[in-house]
Amino acid sequence: MTPQTLALLAQFPWTLAMLLAAAVVASSRGLPYRLAWAAACFVGVGAFWMDLGSGRWGFVPMAVNLLGPGHAAGLLKATIPIGAIVALTLAWRSRTRPGGS
Repeated sequence: MTPQTLALLAQFPWTLAMLLAAAVVASSRGLPYRLAWAAACFVGVGAFWMDLGSGRWGFVPMAVNLLGPGHAAGLLKATIPIGAIVALTLAWRSRTRPGGS
């Protein structure tokens, strides 16, 4: 497999994770502000990037990204979906809370 194929495969799971997390969080009735948390699912921290022409890659730890993976001319980007992780954790806690609905 070429590095470009691997970079595209690295983007795919993050996109699915963000979409699935938004759907789960939006349907969590016990979570206050659930639509705001569903929108937060599309916030990522850190950016893995790859230059398609040269195959160079890197990581920018302090990048805050909206809408997850992306691309520009000759570049691919993947991000860690920290918003989805936090929102799913809160949704899970709201469902397992004693005395909750």
